[in-house]
Amino acid sequence: MNAQYALPGYDHPIIRWLLGEGRRITEPMSFLGAFAEQLRGSGIEVDRVSIGVPMLHPQVYSFSGIWEPGKGALERRNFADASSLSRLAHSPVKTIYEGGGPVRCDLTAAAIEGEYGIYADLRREGFIDYFAIGVPFSDGSSKALIVATKRPGGFTTVEIAAFSAMAPMVAINLEIQALRRTVQTLLETYVGRQAGKRVLDGAIKRGMGETIPAVIWLCDLRGFSILSEELPREALIELLNDYFGAMCQAIEQHQGEVLKFIGDALLAIFPISGEDAGPACHQALAAARAATAAIAALNGERIGRNEPAILYGIALHVGDVIYGNIGGANRLDFTVIGRAVNLAARIERLCRELGRTLLLSEAFVSAARVAVEPMGRFPLKGMSAPQTVSAPLE
Repeated sequence: MNAQYALPGYDHPIIRWLLGEGRRITEPMSFLGAFAEQLRGSGIEVDRVSIGVPMLHPQVYSFSGIWEPGKGALERRNFADASSLSRLAHSPVKTIYEGGGPVRCDLTAAAIEGEYGIYADLRREGFIDYFAIGVPFSDGSSKALIVATKRPGGFTTVEIAAFSAMAPMVAINLEIQALRRTVQTLLETYVGRQAGKRVLDGAIKRGMGETIPAVIWLCDLRGFSILSEELPREALIELLNDYFGAMCQAIEQHQGEVLKFIGDALLAIFPISGEDAGPACHQALAAARAATAAIAALNGERIGRNEPAILYGIALHVGDVIYGNIGGANRLDFTVIGRAVNLAARIERLCRELGRTLLLSEAFVSAARVAVEPMGRFPLKGMSAPQTVSAPLE
């Protein structure tokens, strides 16, 4: 037994690390890896260290991190679906989250009826001892710190005492990380991924921004005013979620950034990197085609249920936009503005008139170098000259 573990306290080397250098590691998986290495470097033979923290997210119930020697730390997000919640219900982590524990298992003992499912998995992998303990957050909730070892004999009594002494200090670090993650999640959910990162990095002053080249995506739902009067609230919300869900998924899967919803319209950008706008244009066009296919499939289901089809228009344009904060002193909107955005909006309004789902500006066609069907030149409100508009060929 190493004498340094006899009286775990603030002079314990790992606790000193947690209160010092460890607090400066704000990325969760980097912290977990460094913490595990500290444990092993101090003589505690952990072969698996994991953390579990419930999180505020529209789809994810919690995130967990697992570290093992030679594999590093890997993050796993547990979605708030039936499968994930079922696994959680049969896990020691649920006991910890509910304020129970600690939970310990001698994995060399025979399995017993009703034991946690993870024990069988750990036995198959050669683990000897398992220990899970709550780490207390300032709001009174408990998160989870879990350690396991393959060392014959398992953890010593002194090592278990050391884990218990470390828990409040681990909590300090996890809470800082969780708060930052919550802020980041809220910003990504309500502002957008890239815009949220900019805000989190300090771009929060009114007028703060830059001019960037981008592909502008603007889509709008057709007949929404009539639908909002005719459909029950639940049916209207379901239609909007189907429509926005298909659009957002396609945009995000093709490296676009959803910036805002404007009633039944959606504004997004595909930032252009370098001098060639072609790659961003191709991503935007692929996203538009993916969204069109997804909504076509949804419409098949909706019509089969005697529900109204989702009718919409999408416009794609390329140009410079002002990307940043506008608004009042205490209420800002991180978005894009400028002539290019206005032109995209005007072109989108032609979709209904021309009977097309997707229209492209002349600048987009020139940058993307794709085959199109010219639709003509049209005078557009607020534009000094008529604009050439095209539809993509399949």
